[in-house]
Amino acid sequence: MKERDITKNLYDTLMKRTESMAKGELVRSKGTIDLVAVLKLDILNYLVYLAISDGNIQPEEVKYINRLLGYDFTKERLQQYMLKNHLDTDEFLKKVPASLPYYVRQTNGVELSFGLHSFNLIELYTSTFYNLGRQFIACNHIVCQSEVDALTQYGILLDVYIKQIQSADENTRIVLPYRHGETPEEVSDGEVEFVGRIEQPDPAVPLDALYNELMGLTGLESVKREVGNIVNLLKICKIRKEQGLQVPEVSRHLVFTGNPGTGKTTVARILAKIYYSLGVLSKGQMVEVDRSGLVAGYMGQTAVKVKDVIERAKGGVLFIDEAYALSNNKGEGDFGQEAIDILNKEMEDNRADLIVIAAGYEKEMDTFLNANPGLRSRFNKYIAFPDYSADELLTIFEYQASKLDYSLDDAAREYLIEQFSMVLQNPPEHFGNARSVRNYLEEAISHQANRLLSDMSVDKEKLMTLQVEDLEQISSFQR
Repeated sequence: MKERDITKNLYDTLMKRTESMAKGELVRSKGTIDLVAVLKLDILNYLVYLAISDGNIQPEEVKYINRLLGYDFTKERLQQYMLKNHLDTDEFLKKVPASLPYYVRQTNGVELSFGLHSFNLIELYTSTFYNLGRQFIACNHIVCQSEVDALTQYGILLDVYIKQIQSADENTRIVLPYRHGETPEEVSDGEVEFVGRIEQPDPAVPLDALYNELMGLTGLESVKREVGNIVNLLKICKIRKEQGLQVPEVSRHLVFTGNPGTGKTTVARILAKIYYSLGVLSKGQMVEVDRSGLVAGYMGQTAVKVKDVIERAKGGVLFIDEAYALSNNKGEGDFGQEAIDILNKEMEDNRADLIVIAAGYEKEMDTFLNANPGLRSRFNKYIAFPDYSADELLTIFEYQASKLDYSLDDAAREYLIEQFSMVLQNPPEHFGNARSVRNYLEEAISHQANRLLSDMSVDKEKLMTLQVEDLEQISSFQR
């Protein structure tokens, strides 16, 4: 058997044994911990210690750590982790690996078969560390004496620590530096940071006002019809329930497809308020996240982030923008699939008081829905958001301008319609419909300001009016 296969088998066996131990009474009696996570942290610290022993962390060593442990470190982040945890100093060697006492005290002479050899639990532990270390320092095909010395020194220290633990009183309390479920990032920061936006509903706004707000949006006629159908069904279901009749149970999760800036987020916000007004949801808040709000860079942390977001969204709507990004990256160390799988389960478990709206490009969203067999059955309603027409883009431009006390003269209005028509015939790579219109307006206002500064007779009307020359300088129109 090749050395790398031996190492892999040792590591896999140790992990399986650790999972079994984590369910045992000895571990539970000492407090709730994640022994697998603690072991992985010990291995991570050990490998970083070896990596820095020659004075520099190599790219191949970063890849090895990520591949073995399921992390997503860059070289820079790994160096930051090393400095924060003092893995480049002698202080590291004075600390007993947090997981080691559990293996020492559970050995009790029990042997584990491994090929032609038999190991007790401690021998399995030390052999795994030793073989991982040998493989690790050779992963870049260059082994220097300082790495060999570091590997040997750590092996000797493990033996010393084992004897110290074996000679200690059996009831000596084992103190772990990590709490349940912690990862390297969490150990440093204390908790998972929420990345997203939460909007709370105004309970004083009546249903009719919300419906009128929806119908008053520019364009989106097909979207309004679809949402109107949903609202009408919910109204009838509410009346049936009040009359003591059966209400059909249907999944209320939605998929919004369309290009950026077509109103998906805006409609979702209004819909969350309508759901709340109808009593479909108990709180009516909308939690907006994207991939960064759900996926973490370390094994085990993605589950924590997803469940934290779900807790924040219960009683309301969870809006996942560009949801397809969760399924785009299938490489090692990516936890997008983990986020999808947990999300799928949480949607089912909380279907009574949680609505999830997943949004993104049509083609890419199809890939997202194929990422888990249960997703398509959860999302049974699809609403397509079309691009705006040139006339609709002009209406949006004028509406946004009016809110800032600007208006277009007739010539500027005609010019803008021509430009929007040309843009729609050959949209720029990052054209964002209403989002791009907002950028156009900001640029036009800036050009108007430059023009007016040279005008000695500026009055209120001039300050409020955008002219063709202000629009002609918009950079996106020059392409």
